Amino acid sequence: MIGGMQIGRVPLVGRQADLDALRDEVDAVGAEGRAVVVSGDAGMGKTRLLRDFTDSLTDVVVVRGACVDSGSGPAPLTAITDLLRDLVDALGVEAVREAAGPGADALGVLVPALADSAGDAERLADVVVELFSQLARTHRLVVIIEDLHWADSTTCDIAARLVRRAAALPLFVLLSYRTDDVGRAHPLRPVLAELDRARLLTHRPLARLSPAEVGALANAVHGDTLAAGVLNDIAARSDGIPFYVEELASFTGARLPVSLRDVLLLRYERLDAEARRFARVLATGGVEVEHAVLRDVFDGDEAALEDAVRSAVDAQVVVIRDEAYAFRHALMQEAVYAELLPTERTRLHTAYAVALENSAPTARVLADIAHHWRAARVPDRALAAGVAAQRAASVASAWSTAAEAGERVLELWESVPDPEGICGMPRAEVLRRTSAALVSANRNDRALAFAQEAVALWPEDDVVGRATMLGDLATIEFQAGVSDGVESIEQALSILGDDPQHDVQRAGLLLSSARVHMLNGRQALGAEVAAQTRATAEAAAAAGDPAAREILAQALLIAATCRASVGDPDGVSLFEEARTHADGFVRAMMRFYINYSNTLMLIGRYEDAVALAREGQEYGRTHVADLGPLVMIEANMIEAHIYAGRLREAEELGGLLPMVEPGLYSAFLRERLVCLAIWRGRIDGAEAALDAARLELDMFGAYEFQTRFGMAYDLGELALARGDAHEALSHARLAWETPAGGVLALPLTAIAARAVAMLREAGEDADIEPYRAVLAGFDAWPVTPLWAAVFAAELGEGPWTAAIDAIGPAYIRAYARVRHGEALLAEGDRAGAREALTGAASYAGELGADGLAARANALLTDAGLTGDAPRSLLTAREEQVLELVAEGLSNGQIAERLYISVKTVSVHVSAILRKLDASSRTAAAAIYRRSAA
Repeated sequence: MIGGMQIGRVPLVGRQADLDALRDEVDAVGAEGRAVVVSGDAGMGKTRLLRDFTDSLTDVVVVRGACVDSGSGPAPLTAITDLLRDLVDALGVEAVREAAGPGADALGVLVPALADSAGDAERLADVVVELFSQLARTHRLVVIIEDLHWADSTTCDIAARLVRRAAALPLFVLLSYRTDDVGRAHPLRPVLAELDRARLLTHRPLARLSPAEVGALANAVHGDTLAAGVLNDIAARSDGIPFYVEELASFTGARLPVSLRDVLLLRYERLDAEARRFARVLATGGVEVEHAVLRDVFDGDEAALEDAVRSAVDAQVVVIRDEAYAFRHALMQEAVYAELLPTERTRLHTAYAVALENSAPTARVLADIAHHWRAARVPDRALAAGVAAQRAASVASAWSTAAEAGERVLELWESVPDPEGICGMPRAEVLRRTSAALVSANRNDRALAFAQEAVALWPEDDVVGRATMLGDLATIEFQAGVSDGVESIEQALSILGDDPQHDVQRAGLLLSSARVHMLNGRQALGAEVAAQTRATAEAAAAAGDPAAREILAQALLIAATCRASVGDPDGVSLFEEARTHADGFVRAMMRFYINYSNTLMLIGRYEDAVALAREGQEYGRTHVADLGPLVMIEANMIEAHIYAGRLREAEELGGLLPMVEPGLYSAFLRERLVCLAIWRGRIDGAEAALDAARLELDMFGAYEFQTRFGMAYDLGELALARGDAHEALSHARLAWETPAGGVLALPLTAIAARAVAMLREAGEDADIEPYRAVLAGFDAWPVTPLWAAVFAAELGEGPWTAAIDAIGPAYIRAYARVRHGEALLAEGDRAGAREALTGAASYAGELGADGLAARANALLTDAGLTGDAPRSLLTAREEQVLELVAEGLSNGQIAERLYISVKTVSVHVSAILRKLDASSRTAAAAIYRRSAA
């Protein structure tokens, strides 16, 4: 007989520490948030724990969503839909729309009430993440996403990005997943691994119950104290899993089953025949099924269905969720489905497919129709439904669902006589769509295989289609890191030929080619191809094609960037022309702000770069939901502040880094932060930041040169700080071995000169001439005089004063001041050295270059040129007195120790303070300790 206490109303046994830990985490949310993931095998009580946790919260907005496996795989975006509906319920439609900003209409894909018009579904993930980020700034917000083992790729992406936002915003994110359903190949594993590596997640794995806890839970379920032998039996059979404990304790009057599978069927087997039939119908539909659909599948009248449902609910096999039925636990659904006979499965899957065809054709419904026709072994209808499911999933940005639907269509392709007629498209088009979905799901390696097959199968007579597919392949090759994609682009251009009808397609391909050359550092070729793109796009625009206008703007921006990067001043002026064409195109305008602010830094116009980057930030926040361009603008803002000599302000920026998923954007931003740490004088912090930057660059930067040149400089500086001249030179070689850097090679010449000087001091030498040639190649560039002066001074070929007032990074000019003071000191000009080093320390301090300021002050102290001078300025007796002052002795104690009068001690102390320029006994003691160290 079932025990008197209802399952789910029993006390939370064995989880109090977990509950307290979650409460502590949410209480700890301040300027920064928290992210926790609860994990455990099936039946460990994750949902119950999260329910009790949310019930205990007050004065917070809690939104909760659960991922669902509908039988056909992850039901796309169910958890995100739940979250948005909870938001609407808590705050209202208008408040949610206002917080979502310009991308609000994209949310209408999931919650129609949020859309005034059709939105851009491809921006859905970005809009959702920005929505919750905005609300976290104004509300105490708790976001819970359950059952991530059933999540589609877009949901995984959103969850990961929210975790990253919680590192920088007052947001609490709580996730859960079943560990036994996340194997090595599961897409959730790399997501969790990356968040762990970034130390953004707190893990809370749920442990199995101890025998004592099993006993407490079993007694609570049973409603009375069970015999010791029964409790021992339950503990042994349940293996400490709470769900099994509850089930076994509910049936202690019967003989307990041996297998865990039989435990799951205990309640099912005690149902009457109609209720068992209802359970089998429900199990065929998945963990949860809408009432309207199940009513159509259930073979019986409404009264019979109601009786069956009531029996299943009373027996705690099924629960009612709004307008749907669900098993109390997914494990029950799996066990009941396994009980179906083969013919019964075929019949019920067919009935579900037919019933769902009368429902609204959402991505989830269409995927379920395809699944049921496939399970019913009706391949032609499964094929047609699969194509429809892929199309709907793509519209909803449910990329993993779209990819899976496409793969299943391809699996069924050979099992029907006329697949192309059924699908309404050739196999190559299905491959293309599936490949595109895989790219959007961040599965580039698999996407590459599908794209390659699509190219191989594409009809030769479809010139535009084949060329477009080759362009798609080129992009995938680049993103997957297998090649730069140029060969595929060239093949596509060859196919298009010179037909004016194909000008837009040709211009698009040329633009891709120019961008690849630019990113690879082939600047001259990039500028040349950009010029071709411009001519082709202008012809298309003249013919009235609106798409050509944005291509034209992008081509001008690439040309300007390429030309400026190799030292062509005309490239700088080309940006203003590009801006007039980019106006009105958000992506082109963001590229203008990013590339032009970067170019302004290359020519030493740092304050102008700060102003333009700030303008770009404001534009991006108003027009862009995608975080990537905002990260690049922020990186430029940081870099411009660094070069302008605002190191402390630069350090206060960088707030987007914790929010960014690993990629080329984050690698670029991390590299700038490494440089900042070096110039601030925090070498240990720079080393740690460098490890993260190198890892991301190695993963995502195979064909990008700008960050690699920055990294070479950072590595060279760190090697010099360690005194390793050979390693520093190995990094500086990039300046002349790889012409791709253009003017980015200039800082490496300074690294090389210092390294060679160190080698010469040690009796070695190295070839410095290649670096001299690099400087000569950019002799007309605005910042070259600074680097040339540093280069000459490091080698003893010129004065440091030539670098002090030259155009270039303020840090390098501060470095030149310190080195100038060193040189004067070495020449014996103590007065000049004191003035130069005092000025250098002050200037470096103003910049925030703490390492340089400390170096200048140390030189002054060691040389006896400041109040922190060596004790040689003091008499022998004054040194004795200072030593005792540093021990903390009073004048009277010092007099007793040295056998002199207190008045004499006072005279000595006054002289010490005057000679050391110390304001107090404490300051004098500090000077003593520093000079004695």
